[in-house]
Amino acid sequence: MRPATEPARFLPGFIAAEGCFTRARADPGHHAFSVGLGAVDAGSIEFLLAFLGVGFVSRSARRAAHYDDEITFQVRKLAHLVGVVVPFMDAHLPPSHKRTQYEAWRADLLDYWEHRARRRRPCSVEAGDRRRRRTGCAGATSTSASGSSG
Repeated sequence: MRPATEPARFLPGFIAAEGCFTRARADPGHHAFSVGLGAVDAGSIEFLLAFLGVGFVSRSARRAAHYDDEITFQVRKLAHLVGVVVPFMDAHLPPSHKRTQYEAWRADLLDYWEHRARRRRPCSVEAGDRRRRRTGCAGATSTSASGSSG
């Protein structure tokens, strides 16, 4: 994430107007930040992606002949939400209804991150070979049916 600059002053108002903070009730670990626009405004979406440096862009064909194609920016990776999106919004999102929505979303996200999120743990030297294979740690070897290492 870039330090506060002219775009950092533009983006919070843009996000307050067009942003969406979601969490799925059926899956308490699913949190997302997104902005969806008509494809004619793709430059704004690409700018948001470049500025934050996280997330992805998806494009969808129009749903009806009189609609525009759609472009959506999304951040769903928990580490990116906690490490990039939350600090940016905390610092820049202005007081608004969107800020109130964000604060509820943020509280739920950080509670999940602190208490329920499963994170990959670094391998320890004491861990057995079976655990290293299962978690994909470096240095693990697989054994074929013939007993040779692969």
